[in-house]
Amino acid sequence: MNAFSIDQIGSMSPEQPCGVDLEYDVAFTALQQAATGVREQQFGDALIPAVAPDWRHVETLAVELLGRSVDLRIIALLTQAWTEIDGLPGYAKGLALAAETLEQQWEDVHPQLRIAGEFDPLVRVNAIAALTDPKGAGRAARDAILLRLASGGLSLREAAAILESNPTAAAKNHPSSGGIQKAALCAALAAEQTQLTAVPQLLDSIDRIRQQIATRLDISWVPSASAVETPLETVQRAILASREHAPQAAGGTRPLVEQARSIVANDCRGPGERAPIGSRESVMLALEDACLYLEQAEPSHPAPLLIRRAQRLMRMNFYDIVRDMAPAALPQVDVLAGHAQSTSDNLRD
Repeated sequence: MNAFSIDQIGSMSPEQPCGVDLEYDVAFTALQQAATGVREQQFGDALIPAVAPDWRHVETLAVELLGRSVDLRIIALLTQAWTEIDGLPGYAKGLALAAETLEQQWEDVHPQLRIAGEFDPLVRVNAIAALTDPKGAGRAARDAILLRLASGGLSLREAAAILESNPTAAAKNHPSSGGIQKAALCAALAAEQTQLTAVPQLLDSIDRIRQQIATRLDISWVPSASAVETPLETVQRAILASREHAPQAAGGTRPLVEQARSIVANDCRGPGERAPIGSRESVMLALEDACLYLEQAEPSHPAPLLIRRAQRLMRMNFYDIVRDMAPAALPQVDVLAGHAQSTSDNLRD
């Protein structure tokens, strides 16, 4: 897939490098409607089926709008369109564009940080969150095909579930996703298929976006990206482990079946056996599974809000957790850590 850079968009004008805010523009509304599609409707006894979005059309509209305004909301919809069209490589292309935009155009990109003269980053943070929204672009990424095995296409979501020895999550499309499928998956990961190059690229872009928000605003403003980051980390960890077990010498290659047996013997459990939680990635995946279940089965329950916050806290150190949950306690933490004493000594000097 061809790269798409912020440089291709260009500067709109010296006064407005990112153009004008098109939030209330008819063309932007048309883009949002195109990305929504048409929901199922019923008129009397007549049932009109839902119509899925035409993602090629969404892509065209979004690219045209980026010629008028560099807006993260437009980039998020373009990212979802690319993901629906091209899978994980398309998602990697969109997240890379978002990361590059934040790095180069932080002050000017839309949505602006100041609304009616008041500093309010929430609208921008929400636009960034849409890039990994588990009901939007994040859902498309999780459902995107990661690998194609003999049993059919395997999505990112299914691959992560299999690697975590949780076949229930993959059983809908792959009923036999036990040890045999895990062996095939491990062997495919060891083979370094081209499709897998998107995995480290995506993790890098997510980290770049996180760093921009944490540095420019505060880590407490960083939205959770766990819906896609957790399965990506699981797959990336398996890729690295699989390649460690793969033969290094050119003349020492083994059949994929033998590679799979070796990898599974070192890193896999039997069919249907769920692995105990043994890593931070396992914890994050379990939290994500619980959150997705509650959002679908009990959408009115507030638990997912708390779970999402727990996921975000998992990536923080102690000081950042206190700052996020109880900022009033920071002075006491500084005293315990000796920061306050150091400050006093510096003032006396």
